[in-house]
Amino acid sequence: MVTSPTPRRGFIKMIGQLSPRSVRGSAPTHRPLLLLWLLGRVAVGAPRLTTWRETRAAFEKLEAAYGNGATADSAQYPFWTLHATDALWEIKDADRIAPPPGRRRPTISVLDQVNPEAGFTPAVYAMLSGDPGLVANAAATLLARFFNPVPVGLVAAVGLDGVLPAGREADLILPIPGSVAFPKRTAIHAELGGQSAGGIGTLEDGLMCVFSNAKGPYDDRTIPGTDLIEYRGQGLSGDQTLKGGGNAQLLVCQQEQKPIRYWHQPAGGEWGFDTWTVIVDRRLVWGKGEDKQWRHEFAWVLAPVPSPFRDQWPQSVLERLAQDDQQTHDETFETEAPTAVTKQDAGRQYRKLCASVERKESLNHGRTTRTASDRYFRSADARIAVMLRAQGMCENPDCGGQPADVTDRGDAILEVDHVDERAAQGRDHPANMIALCPNCHAIKTRGSTSGPSRNLGRVTGPASDG
Repeated sequence: MVTSPTPRRGFIKMIGQLSPRSVRGSAPTHRPLLLLWLLGRVAVGAPRLTTWRETRAAFEKLEAAYGNGATADSAQYPFWTLHATDALWEIKDADRIAPPPGRRRPTISVLDQVNPEAGFTPAVYAMLSGDPGLVANAAATLLARFFNPVPVGLVAAVGLDGVLPAGREADLILPIPGSVAFPKRTAIHAELGGQSAGGIGTLEDGLMCVFSNAKGPYDDRTIPGTDLIEYRGQGLSGDQTLKGGGNAQLLVCQQEQKPIRYWHQPAGGEWGFDTWTVIVDRRLVWGKGEDKQWRHEFAWVLAPVPSPFRDQWPQSVLERLAQDDQQTHDETFETEAPTAVTKQDAGRQYRKLCASVERKESLNHGRTTRTASDRYFRSADARIAVMLRAQGMCENPDCGGQPADVTDRGDAILEVDHVDERAAQGRDHPANMIALCPNCHAIKTRGSTSGPSRNLGRVTGPASDG
Protein backbone atom coordinates (compact mmCIF):
# COMPACT_ATOMS: atom_id res chain seq x y z
CA MET A 1 0.00 0.00 0.00
CA VAL A 2 1.40 3.40 -1.00
CA THR A 3 0.90 6.01 1.70
CA SER A 4 0.63 9.73 1.02
CA PRO A 5 3.48 11.88 2.33
CA THR A 6 2.78 13.72 5.57
CA PRO A 7 2.31 17.52 5.45
CA ARG A 8 5.75 17.78 7.10
CA ARG A 9 7.38 15.70 4.35
CA GLY A 10 5.40 17.55 1.73
CA PHE A 11 6.86 20.85 2.92
CA ILE A 12 10.44 19.51 2.90
CA LYS A 13 9.84 18.13 -0.59
CA MET A 14 8.74 21.58 -1.78
CA ILE A 15 11.92 23.02 -0.25
CA GLY A 16 13.95 20.30 -1.99
CA GLN A 17 12.39 21.05 -5.38
CA LEU A 18 13.62 24.63 -5.22
CA SER A 19 16.15 24.74 -8.04
CA PRO A 20 17.18 28.21 -9.26
CA ARG A 21 18.34 28.18 -12.85
CA SER A 22 21.97 29.13 -13.37
CA VAL A 23 22.49 32.63 -14.77
CA ARG A 24 25.96 33.41 -16.11
CA GLY A 25 27.41 30.49 -14.16
CA SER A 26 25.76 31.37 -10.84
CA ALA A 27 22.37 30.32 -9.48
CA PRO A 28 20.40 33.21 -7.94
CA THR A 29 19.77 32.85 -4.22
CA HIS A 30 16.74 35.16 -4.14
CA ARG A 31 14.10 32.56 -3.29
CA PRO A 32 16.19 30.64 -0.71
CA LEU A 33 17.10 33.94 0.98
CA LEU A 34 13.49 35.09 1.21
CA LEU A 35 12.44 31.64 2.46
CA LEU A 36 15.01 31.83 5.24
CA TRP A 37 13.54 35.18 6.27
CA LEU A 38 10.02 33.74 6.22
CA LEU A 39 11.12 30.79 8.37
CA GLY A 40 12.80 33.23 10.72
CA ARG A 41 9.53 35.13 11.12
CA VAL A 42 7.84 31.90 12.18
CA ALA A 43 10.69 31.13 14.60
CA VAL A 44 10.32 34.49 16.40
CA GLY A 45 6.52 34.34 16.46
CA ALA A 46 5.87 37.11 13.93
CA PRO A 47 2.38 37.40 12.37
CA ARG A 48 1.58 35.08 9.49
CA LEU A 49 1.11 37.85 6.93
CA THR A 50 3.52 40.58 5.96
CA THR A 51 3.05 43.41 3.47
CA TRP A 52 4.92 43.78 0.20
CA ARG A 53 6.65 46.95 1.42
CA GLU A 54 7.87 45.28 4.59
CA THR A 55 9.03 42.25 2.63
CA ARG A 56 10.82 44.39 0.06
CA ALA A 57 12.68 46.43 2.67
CA ALA A 58 13.83 43.32 4.57
CA PHE A 59 14.79 41.40 1.46
CA GLU A 60 16.80 44.17 -0.17
CA LYS A 61 18.81 44.57 3.04
CA LEU A 62 19.50 40.82 3.16
CA GLU A 63 20.29 40.65 -0.55
CA ALA A 64 22.85 43.45 -0.24
CA ALA A 65 24.62 41.65 2.63
CA TYR A 66 24.23 37.95 1.75
CA GLY A 67 22.98 37.62 -1.84
CA ASN A 68 25.16 36.50 -4.70
CA GLY A 69 24.14 39.25 -7.11
CA ALA A 70 23.39 36.74 -9.85
CA THR A 71 20.72 38.97 -11.42
CA ALA A 72 19.45 42.50 -11.08
CA ASP A 73 15.96 41.41 -9.96
CA SER A 74 14.64 43.04 -6.81
CA ALA A 75 12.28 41.56 -4.25
CA GLN A 76 9.46 41.32 -6.81
CA TYR A 77 11.03 38.12 -8.24
CA PRO A 78 11.02 35.90 -5.12
CA PHE A 79 7.89 37.59 -3.75
CA TRP A 80 5.87 36.56 -6.81
CA THR A 81 7.63 33.33 -7.84
CA LEU A 82 7.38 31.64 -4.43
CA HIS A 83 3.61 32.12 -4.83
CA ALA A 84 2.97 31.55 -8.53
CA THR A 85 5.60 28.90 -9.36
CA ASP A 86 6.66 27.19 -6.14
CA ALA A 87 3.33 27.45 -4.24
CA LEU A 88 5.25 27.94 -1.00
CA TRP A 89 3.20 30.89 0.18
CA GLU A 90 0.05 32.79 -0.70
CA ILE A 91 -0.52 36.40 -1.79
CA LYS A 92 -3.82 38.02 -0.88
CA ASP A 93 -5.53 39.84 -3.76
CA ALA A 94 -3.15 38.17 -6.22
CA ASP A 95 -5.73 38.65 -8.98
CA ARG A 96 -5.38 42.44 -8.61
CA ILE A 97 -1.64 42.34 -9.30
CA ALA A 98 -1.51 39.83 -12.13
CA PRO A 99 1.47 40.35 -14.47
CA PRO A 100 0.78 42.46 -17.55
CA PRO A 101 0.68 40.70 -20.95
CA GLY A 102 4.07 39.30 -21.91
CA ARG A 103 5.48 39.68 -18.37
CA ARG A 104 6.17 36.97 -15.80
CA ARG A 105 5.87 39.19 -12.76
CA PRO A 106 3.89 42.23 -11.68
CA THR A 107 5.66 45.56 -11.92
CA ILE A 108 7.08 47.18 -8.81
CA SER A 109 4.76 50.17 -9.29
CA VAL A 110 1.68 47.90 -9.11
CA LEU A 111 3.03 46.09 -6.07
CA ASP A 112 3.77 49.43 -4.39
CA GLN A 113 0.27 50.68 -5.18
CA VAL A 114 -1.63 47.60 -4.00
CA ASN A 115 0.87 46.66 -1.23
CA PRO A 116 -0.59 43.15 -0.91
CA GLU A 117 -0.15 40.98 2.14
CA ALA A 118 1.48 37.58 1.81
CA GLY A 119 2.61 34.66 3.94
CA PHE A 120 2.54 30.92 4.44
CA THR A 121 -0.92 29.40 4.16
CA PRO A 122 -2.75 29.09 7.50
CA ALA A 123 -2.21 25.31 7.54
CA VAL A 124 1.53 25.54 6.81
CA TYR A 125 1.98 28.43 9.26
CA ALA A 126 0.22 26.45 12.01
CA MET A 127 2.35 23.37 11.25
CA LEU A 128 5.62 25.35 11.33
CA SER A 129 4.64 27.29 14.45
CA GLY A 130 4.01 24.05 16.30
CA ASP A 131 7.16 22.29 15.08
CA PRO A 132 10.41 24.22 15.64
CA GLY A 133 12.32 21.12 14.52
CA LEU A 134 10.72 21.35 11.08
CA VAL A 135 11.66 25.03 10.84
CA ALA A 136 15.25 24.15 11.78
CA ASN A 137 15.35 21.20 9.35
CA ALA A 138 14.08 23.30 6.44
CA ALA A 139 16.41 26.19 7.23
CA ALA A 140 19.49 24.00 7.63
CA THR A 141 18.70 22.28 4.33
CA LEU A 142 18.46 25.64 2.56
CA LEU A 143 21.77 26.71 4.07
CA ALA A 144 23.52 23.48 3.01
CA ARG A 145 22.24 23.75 -0.54
CA PHE A 146 22.55 27.48 -1.25
CA PHE A 147 24.73 29.19 1.39
CA ASN A 148 27.66 26.84 2.01
CA PRO A 149 29.77 27.85 3.87
CA VAL A 150 27.20 29.79 5.88
CA PRO A 151 28.02 33.54 5.74
CA VAL A 152 28.81 35.05 9.12
CA GLY A 153 25.75 36.79 10.51
CA LEU A 154 23.19 35.35 8.08
CA VAL A 155 21.42 33.07 10.58
CA ALA A 156 20.94 35.91 13.07
CA ALA A 157 19.96 38.38 10.35
CA VAL A 158 17.01 36.21 9.29
CA GLY A 159 15.95 35.53 12.90
CA LEU A 160 16.90 31.84 13.00
CA ASP A 161 19.63 31.93 15.66
CA GLY A 162 17.13 30.62 18.23
CA VAL A 163 16.56 27.35 16.35
CA LEU A 164 19.92 26.93 14.57
CA PRO A 165 22.71 26.66 17.17
CA ALA A 166 26.04 27.67 15.65
CA GLY A 167 28.11 24.65 14.63
CA ARG A 168 25.21 22.22 14.99
CA GLU A 169 23.39 22.88 11.73
CA ALA A 170 24.37 19.45 10.38
CA ASP A 171 22.53 17.71 13.25
CA LEU A 172 19.31 19.29 12.01
CA ILE A 173 19.48 17.79 8.51
CA LEU A 174 17.82 14.38 8.66
CA PRO A 175 18.78 11.60 8.59
CA ILE A 176 21.99 11.80 10.62
CA PRO A 177 24.83 9.51 9.43
CA GLY A 178 24.73 6.11 11.16
CA SER A 179 21.19 6.65 12.47
CA VAL A 180 19.14 4.70 9.92
CA ALA A 181 19.01 1.26 8.34
CA PHE A 182 16.75 0.04 5.55
CA PRO A 183 16.40 -3.50 4.14
CA LYS A 184 15.80 -2.29 0.57
CA ARG A 185 16.20 0.79 -1.60
CA THR A 186 12.43 0.96 -1.92
CA ALA A 187 12.23 1.43 1.85
CA ILE A 188 14.56 4.46 1.61
CA HIS A 189 12.36 5.86 -1.14
CA ALA A 190 9.21 5.32 0.92
CA GLU A 191 10.71 7.07 3.95
CA LEU A 192 12.83 9.83 2.39
CA GLY A 193 11.76 10.15 -1.23
CA GLY A 194 14.14 10.27 -4.17
CA GLN A 195 14.79 7.36 -6.52
CA SER A 196 13.83 3.80 -5.67
CA ALA A 197 16.63 2.10 -7.63
CA GLY A 198 19.16 4.47 -9.25
CA GLY A 199 22.63 4.83 -7.80
CA ILE A 200 22.92 8.62 -8.02
CA GLY A 201 20.26 11.23 -7.18
CA THR A 202 18.71 13.43 -4.54
CA LEU A 203 16.33 12.65 -1.71
CA GLU A 204 13.20 14.73 -1.33
CA ASP A 205 15.20 17.46 0.46
CA GLY A 206 17.22 18.11 -2.71
CA LEU A 207 20.59 17.00 -1.32
CA MET A 208 22.65 14.62 -3.50
CA CYS A 209 23.19 10.94 -2.64
CA VAL A 210 25.19 8.05 -4.04
CA PHE A 211 24.32 4.43 -3.28
CA SER A 212 26.86 1.60 -3.17
CA ASN A 213 26.01 -2.09 -2.85
CA ALA A 214 28.84 -4.45 -1.87
CA LYS A 215 27.37 -7.08 -4.22
CA GLY A 216 27.49 -4.82 -7.28
CA PRO A 217 26.77 -4.16 -10.03
CA TYR A 218 29.57 -1.56 -9.75
CA ASP A 219 33.11 -2.09 -8.49
CA ASP A 220 33.00 0.47 -5.66
CA ARG A 221 35.60 0.14 -2.93
CA THR A 222 37.52 1.89 -0.17
CA ILE A 223 40.95 2.94 -1.42
CA PRO A 224 43.49 0.80 0.49
CA GLY A 225 45.43 2.63 3.15
CA THR A 226 43.13 5.67 3.08
CA ASP A 227 39.65 6.74 4.12
CA LEU A 228 38.82 7.66 0.50
CA ILE A 229 36.06 5.89 -1.44
CA GLU A 230 36.33 4.94 -5.12
CA TYR A 231 32.78 5.21 -6.46
CA ARG A 232 32.18 4.00 -10.01
CA GLY A 233 29.99 6.14 -12.25
CA GLN A 234 26.55 5.46 -13.67
CA GLY A 235 25.98 3.36 -16.80
CA LEU A 236 25.82 -0.44 -16.69
CA SER A 237 27.06 -1.30 -20.18
CA GLY A 238 29.25 0.41 -22.75
CA ASP A 239 31.69 3.25 -22.10
CA GLN A 240 30.43 5.69 -19.48
CA THR A 241 30.15 9.38 -20.37
CA LEU A 242 29.66 12.66 -18.50
CA LYS A 243 26.67 13.61 -20.63
CA GLY A 244 23.40 13.35 -18.76
CA GLY A 245 22.35 11.07 -15.92
CA GLY A 246 24.14 10.51 -12.66
CA ASN A 247 27.64 11.23 -13.96
CA ALA A 248 26.55 14.70 -15.10
CA GLN A 249 25.08 15.34 -11.64
CA LEU A 250 28.31 14.25 -9.96
CA LEU A 251 30.29 16.51 -12.31
CA VAL A 252 28.29 19.49 -11.02
CA CYS A 253 28.90 18.35 -7.44
CA GLN A 254 32.63 18.18 -8.14
CA GLN A 255 32.72 21.58 -9.85
CA GLU A 256 30.76 23.25 -7.06
CA GLN A 257 32.26 21.12 -4.26
CA LYS A 258 28.82 20.12 -3.03
CA PRO A 259 28.31 17.63 -0.19
CA ILE A 260 27.03 14.15 -1.07
CA ARG A 261 25.41 11.54 1.15
CA TYR A 262 27.15 8.14 0.83
CA TRP A 263 24.82 5.17 1.33
CA HIS A 264 26.20 1.65 1.52
CA GLN A 265 24.82 -1.86 1.80
CA PRO A 266 27.40 -4.42 2.98
CA ALA A 267 27.06 -8.02 1.82
CA GLY A 268 24.12 -9.56 3.67
CA GLY A 269 23.40 -6.29 5.50
CA GLU A 270 21.01 -3.35 5.33
CA TRP A 271 21.32 0.00 3.62
CA GLY A 272 22.77 2.72 5.81
CA PHE A 273 23.67 6.38 5.42
CA ASP A 274 27.36 6.04 6.29
CA THR A 275 28.82 9.51 5.89
CA TRP A 276 28.77 12.83 4.12
CA THR A 277 31.39 13.04 1.36
CA VAL A 278 32.80 15.45 -1.21
CA ILE A 279 34.42 14.63 -4.59
CA VAL A 280 38.18 15.28 -4.63
CA ASP A 281 39.22 13.54 -7.88
CA ARG A 282 37.87 11.96 -11.08
CA ARG A 283 39.59 9.14 -13.00
CA LEU A 284 38.83 7.12 -16.12
CA VAL A 285 39.57 3.44 -15.55
CA TRP A 286 38.98 0.02 -17.04
CA GLY A 287 36.00 -1.85 -15.63
CA LYS A 288 33.48 -4.53 -16.55
CA GLY A 289 29.90 -3.68 -17.42
CA GLU A 290 26.74 -5.62 -16.75
CA ASP A 291 27.37 -7.51 -20.00
CA LYS A 292 30.77 -8.61 -18.56
CA GLN A 293 32.58 -6.67 -21.29
CA TRP A 294 35.47 -4.32 -20.50
CA ARG A 295 34.71 -0.63 -20.92
CA HIS A 296 35.72 2.84 -19.71
CA GLU A 297 34.27 3.75 -16.29
CA PHE A 298 34.50 6.90 -14.22
CA ALA A 299 36.02 6.43 -10.78
CA TRP A 300 34.87 9.30 -8.56
CA VAL A 301 37.06 9.70 -5.49
CA LEU A 302 34.98 10.65 -2.44
CA ALA A 303 36.48 12.03 0.76
CA PRO A 304 34.38 11.51 3.92
CA VAL A 305 33.52 14.71 5.81
CA PRO A 306 31.79 15.09 9.20
CA SER A 307 29.14 17.51 7.94
CA PRO A 308 27.61 18.89 4.76
CA PHE A 309 28.91 22.34 5.76
CA ARG A 310 32.26 23.29 4.27
CA ASP A 311 33.46 25.25 7.30
CA GLN A 312 33.38 21.96 9.27
CA TRP A 313 35.51 19.99 6.81
CA PRO A 314 39.02 18.95 7.98
CA GLN A 315 42.06 20.68 6.55
CA SER A 316 43.18 17.47 4.82
CA VAL A 317 40.00 17.45 2.72
CA LEU A 318 40.30 21.16 1.90
CA GLU A 319 43.85 20.50 0.70
CA ARG A 320 42.64 17.67 -1.55
CA LEU A 321 39.98 19.97 -2.97
CA ALA A 322 42.62 22.62 -3.65
CA GLN A 323 44.72 20.01 -5.50
CA ASP A 324 41.78 18.83 -7.62
CA ASP A 325 42.05 20.31 -11.14
CA GLN A 326 38.55 18.93 -11.90
CA GLN A 327 39.83 17.23 -15.05
CA THR A 328 39.39 13.58 -15.98
CA HIS A 329 42.67 11.76 -15.31
CA ASP A 330 42.76 8.94 -17.86
CA GLU A 331 44.25 5.81 -16.29
CA THR A 332 43.52 3.86 -19.49
CA PHE A 333 45.80 6.01 -21.70
CA GLU A 334 48.16 3.91 -23.85
CA THR A 335 46.77 0.69 -22.37
CA GLU A 336 44.05 -1.64 -23.57
CA ALA A 337 41.31 -3.61 -21.87
CA PRO A 338 42.58 -7.04 -20.75
CA THR A 339 40.41 -8.99 -23.17
CA ALA A 340 43.05 -11.58 -24.06
CA VAL A 341 41.66 -14.73 -25.65
CA THR A 342 44.99 -16.55 -26.13
CA LYS A 343 48.13 -16.96 -24.03
CA GLN A 344 50.03 -14.95 -26.63
CA ASP A 345 47.54 -12.06 -26.26
CA ALA A 346 47.89 -12.28 -22.48
CA GLY A 347 51.66 -12.04 -22.68
CA ARG A 348 51.55 -9.05 -25.05
CA GLN A 349 49.04 -7.18 -22.92
CA TYR A 350 50.95 -8.01 -19.75
CA ARG A 351 54.12 -6.42 -21.21
CA LYS A 352 52.20 -3.30 -22.27
CA LEU A 353 50.69 -2.90 -18.82
CA CYS A 354 54.10 -3.31 -17.16
CA ALA A 355 55.52 -0.67 -19.52
CA SER A 356 52.69 1.69 -18.53
CA VAL A 357 53.46 1.13 -14.85
CA GLU A 358 57.13 1.88 -15.45
CA ARG A 359 56.32 5.07 -17.40
CA LYS A 360 54.23 6.32 -14.50
CA GLU A 361 56.97 5.43 -12.03
CA SER A 362 59.38 7.52 -14.08
CA LEU A 363 56.98 10.46 -14.31
CA ASN A 364 56.23 10.35 -10.59
CA HIS A 365 59.84 9.94 -9.51
CA GLY A 366 60.81 12.71 -7.17
CA ARG A 367 57.32 14.18 -6.85
CA THR A 368 56.52 15.25 -3.32
CA THR A 369 52.89 16.39 -3.76
CA ARG A 370 51.17 13.22 -4.93
CA THR A 371 47.67 12.84 -3.54
CA ALA A 372 46.35 9.65 -1.96
CA SER A 373 44.39 8.89 -5.13
CA ASP A 374 47.53 9.49 -7.26
CA ARG A 375 49.36 6.80 -5.33
CA TYR A 376 46.42 4.44 -5.56
CA PHE A 377 45.55 4.82 -9.22
CA ARG A 378 49.23 4.76 -10.17
CA SER A 379 49.03 0.98 -9.63
CA ALA A 380 45.75 0.49 -11.56
CA ASP A 381 47.59 -0.95 -14.57
CA ALA A 382 49.66 -3.13 -12.25
CA ARG A 383 46.54 -4.64 -10.67
CA ILE A 384 45.04 -5.42 -14.07
CA ALA A 385 48.35 -6.96 -15.18
CA VAL A 386 48.47 -9.21 -12.11
CA MET A 387 44.91 -10.41 -12.70
CA LEU A 388 45.79 -11.09 -16.33
CA ARG A 389 48.85 -13.07 -15.24
CA ALA A 390 46.89 -15.06 -12.64
CA GLN A 391 44.38 -16.28 -15.26
CA GLY A 392 41.73 -16.78 -12.60
CA MET A 393 43.86 -18.82 -10.18
CA CYS A 394 45.38 -18.01 -6.79
CA GLU A 395 49.13 -17.43 -7.27
CA ASN A 396 50.15 -18.95 -3.94
CA PRO A 397 51.69 -22.36 -4.86
CA ASP A 398 50.71 -23.64 -1.41
CA CYS A 399 47.05 -22.67 -1.86
CA GLY A 400 44.79 -25.39 -0.56
CA GLY A 401 42.26 -24.75 -3.31
CA GLN A 402 39.91 -21.83 -3.87
CA PRO A 403 36.14 -21.81 -4.39
CA ALA A 404 35.02 -22.00 -8.00
CA ASP A 405 32.55 -19.16 -7.47
CA VAL A 406 32.92 -15.88 -9.38
CA THR A 407 31.74 -12.29 -8.92
CA ASP A 408 28.62 -10.83 -10.54
CA ARG A 409 30.86 -9.71 -13.42
CA GLY A 410 32.23 -13.22 -13.97
CA ASP A 411 35.66 -12.54 -12.44
CA ALA A 412 37.53 -14.91 -10.17
CA ILE A 413 37.36 -13.97 -6.50
CA LEU A 414 40.96 -12.83 -6.15
CA GLU A 415 42.61 -10.00 -4.23
CA VAL A 416 45.78 -8.26 -5.42
CA ASP A 417 48.38 -7.52 -2.74
CA HIS A 418 51.99 -6.36 -2.57
CA VAL A 419 54.68 -8.93 -1.77
CA ASP A 420 56.93 -6.28 -0.24
CA GLU A 421 54.46 -3.92 1.38
CA ARG A 422 54.18 -0.30 0.24
CA ALA A 423 55.05 0.82 3.77
CA ALA A 424 58.40 -0.96 3.29
CA GLN A 425 59.00 0.87 -0.04
CA GLY A 426 57.66 -1.98 -2.14
CA ARG A 427 56.98 -1.07 -5.78
CA ASP A 428 53.56 -0.72 -7.43
CA HIS A 429 54.77 -3.15 -10.10
CA PRO A 430 53.41 -6.57 -11.11
CA ALA A 431 56.76 -8.13 -10.18
CA ASN A 432 56.05 -7.10 -6.58
CA MET A 433 52.34 -7.95 -6.58
CA ILE A 434 50.38 -11.17 -6.27
CA ALA A 435 46.81 -12.36 -6.81
CA LEU A 436 45.52 -14.35 -3.85
CA CYS A 437 42.26 -16.00 -2.98
CA PRO A 438 40.62 -14.47 0.13
CA ASN A 439 41.90 -17.30 2.38
CA CYS A 440 45.53 -17.00 1.25
CA HIS A 441 45.30 -13.22 1.45
CA ALA A 442 44.08 -13.45 5.04
CA ILE A 443 46.92 -15.84 5.92
CA LYS A 444 49.51 -13.55 4.29
CA THR A 445 48.13 -10.49 6.06
CA ARG A 446 47.20 -11.82 9.49
CA GLY A 447 48.33 -15.44 9.74
CA SER A 448 51.28 -16.80 11.75
CA THR A 449 52.58 -18.51 8.59
CA SER A 450 52.60 -15.41 6.43
CA GLY A 451 55.56 -16.17 4.21
CA PRO A 452 54.41 -18.63 1.49
CA SER A 453 53.67 -15.93 -1.08
CA ARG A 454 57.03 -14.19 -0.97
CA ASN A 455 58.73 -16.47 -3.49
CA LEU A 456 56.31 -15.16 -6.14
CA GLY A 457 57.91 -11.71 -6.29
CA ARG A 458 59.99 -12.94 -9.24
CA VAL A 459 56.94 -13.70 -11.45
CA THR A 460 57.27 -11.59 -14.63
CA GLY A 461 54.32 -12.59 -16.75
CA PRO A 462 52.00 -15.33 -17.97
CA ALA A 463 53.66 -18.69 -18.41
CA SER A 464 53.52 -18.38 -22.17
CA ASP A 465 55.48 -15.15 -22.02
CA GLY A 466 58.81 -16.89 -21.32
